[in-house]
Amino acid sequence: MTEVIVWDGWIGGIAIGLYAIFQVWLTGKLLGVSTGYGNLCSFTSRLPFFHRDSYSQPNNWRLWFLIGIPLGGLMASFTSPESLNLSFSLGDMYNTVIPKPIWLRGLLLTLGGVLIGYGSRLAGGCTSGHTITGVSLLNWPSLVASAGFFIGGTVTVQVMFNLLV
Repeated sequence: MTEVIVWDGWIGGIAIGLYAIFQVWLTGKLLGVSTGYGNLCSFTSRLPFFHRDSYSQPNNWRLWFLIGIPLGGLMASFTSPESLNLSFSLGDMYNTVIPKPIWLRGLLLTLGGVLIGYGSRLAGGCTSGHTITGVSLLNWPSLVASAGFFIGGTVTVQVMFNLLV
């Protein structure tokens, strides 16, 4: 059996930070994915919101960046010594609070993704845009939004695992 090598989280954090700096240096564009989500929606939605401002040109670098995220994960899984395992599992702890039927689990996770997308538009950017880029620029709305992300996440996890289990 092959030994699985797992990188520490701080290494990933440094890599993301270096990538964000490199991207600004190379392209002059800030890191974030919610605009790419809107660009993706512009291909399937007739709502006027998805056909104006930053969404008026749907085929741009942000769309390809967004598409590259799951493709990069897929490429990493194919080059991993472990076999590819498709599932809706988020780990043993979460499996205790998420419904067991696969259709309901898929529906719940899809609804959560839609709400995250809606929330990122409401906040004027996604968690990566606000927390990685905005905080590094000392943008006060990003500081407030990031504090809200962490507080909301902490409260939600505490409710899920202390009241529901």
